[in-house]
Amino acid sequence: MALTIKQTKKDRTWTSILLEESENSLKRRKARRAHTFRRMYSSVFVLASAGFVLYCSLFYVGAFVDAGKIVGVSQSARAEQAQKNVRNMPRTQKRTLFSPIMEGFSTNRIYLRKGQTILATYSLPRNAELSLKIKQCASQPILEVFQCKALGQQGTVIRNRSTGFIEFTVSEPGFYYFEDKVIKLPDTELKANYDYRIIWQRGGKKARVARKLPQFR
Repeated sequence: MALTIKQTKKDRTWTSILLEESENSLKRRKARRAHTFRRMYSSVFVLASAGFVLYCSLFYVGAFVDAGKIVGVSQSARAEQAQKNVRNMPRTQKRTLFSPIMEGFSTNRIYLRKGQTILATYSLPRNAELSLKIKQCASQPILEVFQCKALGQQGTVIRNRSTGFIEFTVSEPGFYYFEDKVIKLPDTELKANYDYRIIWQRGGKKARVARKLPQFR
């Protein structure tokens, strides 16, 4: 008896099998690639968020924790040392590739608790007038790091001094911004770190009070 073999749709050639395997392999690669991109984007988001939180915390942490004590140099000690060395403070610093970055992280705004101080040491050219301002900002956690809605401000003008320091004590807790402006008489405005130098730093509770800020209203 003769047997006949009929081909059905279920019968596949080697070509169709290879094509199917290739398509499956391509789908798996696309899935792995999509998963890799998702992980990469998640990592970037986490790192960016952590960096943002760390950057913002730098303006607050010094009011509650004196990290310098870990290495034996407290905020008060640094302030006292700055006061002792102010006469030898250079008016300008040698410029490097990292100077703009360092200047970007210089202190011009921080959170202060009641009774804490901020110290400004300065080195000016002759015949210069230094204007210092300190502004108290409305409480806007995190946002106040980037913008200040001023509640009030105090200031002072220093004339006929080449080097020196002035210290402010705050009577209210809050976020404060600091500003400085130097004019070489009669009316030439000078540029910080090029024509003059001023450093703002936390004074610490034990630092000597040279000037006290009245309560802002």
